[in-house]
Amino acid sequence: MPVHTAESQFNLGNSLRAAGKVDQAIAAYARAIEIRPDFLDAHFRLGNSLAAAGRSDAAAESFRRVLRLNANHVDALNNLGNTVLGAGNAEEAIALYRRVLSIDSKHFLAWNNLAAALLRTAEFDDAIAAAQHAIAIRANYPPAHRNLGDALTARGRWAEAADSYRTLIQLGETQVGSGSGFAADARLRLGEALKQLGRVEETIDLLRQAVALAPEDFEPRDRLASLYWASGDMDPALLLCRESVQRHPMIPQAHHSLGNVFLECGRLGEAMACYDKTVQLQPSNFVADSLKVFATLFHPDYDSSRIFREAKRWEHLHAWRGSVEPHSNYPAPDRVLRVGYVSADFRDHVVGRNLLPLFQHTDRTQFQTFCYSNATESDRFTAQYRSLADGWRDVATWPDETLAAQIRADWIDILVDLSLHLGGSRLTIFSRKPAPVQVTFGGYPGTTGLGAIDYRLTDPYLDPPDDDTSAYIEQSIRLPHSFWCYDPAAMEVEDFPAPAALPVVSFGQITFGCLNNFRKVNDRVLELWSDVLKRVKPSRLLILAPRGSHRGVLVDRLGQLGVEAERIGFVDRGSREHYLKAYRLIDIALDTVPYNGHTTSLDAMWMGVPVVTLIGSTVAGRAGWSQMSNLGLTELVARTREEFTAIAVRLAEDLPRLTELRVSLRPRMLASPLRDSAGWTHGIEMAYREVWRRWCEMRQP
Repeated sequence: MPVHTAESQFNLGNSLRAAGKVDQAIAAYARAIEIRPDFLDAHFRLGNSLAAAGRSDAAAESFRRVLRLNANHVDALNNLGNTVLGAGNAEEAIALYRRVLSIDSKHFLAWNNLAAALLRTAEFDDAIAAAQHAIAIRANYPPAHRNLGDALTARGRWAEAADSYRTLIQLGETQVGSGSGFAADARLRLGEALKQLGRVEETIDLLRQAVALAPEDFEPRDRLASLYWASGDMDPALLLCRESVQRHPMIPQAHHSLGNVFLECGRLGEAMACYDKTVQLQPSNFVADSLKVFATLFHPDYDSSRIFREAKRWEHLHAWRGSVEPHSNYPAPDRVLRVGYVSADFRDHVVGRNLLPLFQHTDRTQFQTFCYSNATESDRFTAQYRSLADGWRDVATWPDETLAAQIRADWIDILVDLSLHLGGSRLTIFSRKPAPVQVTFGGYPGTTGLGAIDYRLTDPYLDPPDDDTSAYIEQSIRLPHSFWCYDPAAMEVEDFPAPAALPVVSFGQITFGCLNNFRKVNDRVLELWSDVLKRVKPSRLLILAPRGSHRGVLVDRLGQLGVEAERIGFVDRGSREHYLKAYRLIDIALDTVPYNGHTTSLDAMWMGVPVVTLIGSTVAGRAGWSQMSNLGLTELVARTREEFTAIAVRLAEDLPRLTELRVSLRPRMLASPLRDSAGWTHGIEMAYREVWRRWCEMRQP
């Protein structure tokens, strides 16, 4: 019988581990320890093997045994740190790595691991310093450059992050090989930094490389599709998304991304089917389901009751069903109120621009403002919002339970949703009722479908007092004049010159145009527009649309309706300046239904372009009526398709009136309630005070 010594079992374990037989190596190390319980190296190797096998709890115990035998065993401390970090305990890992470094300040692995742990706890400046220490000791260690790049990225230091990722790519190609998943991942990281620096073409090239390096991986293809989508190039985005769905049919994000592309191309039914598939694969994906609800607003087959049913379906699937703790906010009707706003759009976004005047004009003797930002990026608008808030929380990574607890801890009296079902919404937070009064406003006029939200802000034209309210779960509070406030400074149009002359003077024909989001364009809209174009000759039509084959589909459809292809032109998506300058080419804007232009119509009129609008059957389709009523221009509002055509034709034939509107629309806006930022804000504050008084009255014994 062979004699089994601790050393022989230890050596056997080493051989088995080298051969990749981890489970057998674990057994051999365990036998060595059984023979000699104080065999430190066996405990250490056992811990490493258990960690490799994914048995983190057992691995941690082995490393702790090593430390009981030698409290200063730096590799056991480091590896225990890795194990607890992998289990989600970043704070303990940080303490262990710091202990290693107190013993051996040149332990580059501990410096690098410390950087990774500090990234987890959002201590980005310390993470940068730790990664730099690791690089100073071992300059050719790729993970340290990756962690440094990630920490710099988190701080928005994009150019420095790009340098780190370039080094990562160079080292990876030398040490790992250019055909690895490592190389693809490094290019994804560099691509994100370059995208933030505005270097889109370089980013596209990098992401193409990543797709070629890792053709079976989902993320490179999805990132590239997303970049094409964001840059307004839909055909390659659509191709990549379809490939992703074919290759990864069980990944929810593949269907979600395809839905986003379909939505941008105005293919609403297909977009909604993709969002349905996303939720089928991932029932907790309330974001995709919100986008489906949002898409119904643009779909001509969805009336108010059908949209409401979709919103209520969302609530049934995704709202929190737990009990709500009573609120102990002090019920004094006239005291200073703490108002919290939840949004992903405290940034350069149409909602962020629209709502900035509210924050600028808030009466700080009566209201304290708290912002709960669900955004992952920030910009100059974010800085303005931060400076105007009494409290600011970046909550994009916060679980619902944590955020709801923070809102309660902040003693928020009125919590305002600024998104409804837009991207970045946190309606699931509102379903927990963390504030005694909850309101929705700003994202778009409509309903959340969420019973936990008490009120929605609207105006007398979007929702006439005698109108049917069965399409809303919330109680409607009407602002005095308008849902919108068009502040030229917030919109960055204050110094933007109005066109001096009508385009018809230069082109010899009337130019109609629509610069609304392309998802608002549908077959009924094309029929509406074709009626006008056939009556006004010569004339042409300019349409804002992302690049792609859907443009040809639109031209073909208008051809079927009797409008020649050469009369149709397109405006690419681009910068805000590019978009505003396009209005200089347009004489008359033609609106969309069932979703009218909102801020887009206000932009048009600021640029001297009158908007002919048709009142739709849903609240989003009454935006034109609201805006024109506030401007005293109801002559531009139609109630039927025939009226729409007649108004557009009459205006096209009346060049003196068009000329007068060209120069008078901007002054008219400046003199209207649409421009009265202080008055608009006061109306909202009066609404807040009213709903708070109602709550206080309900609290009376």
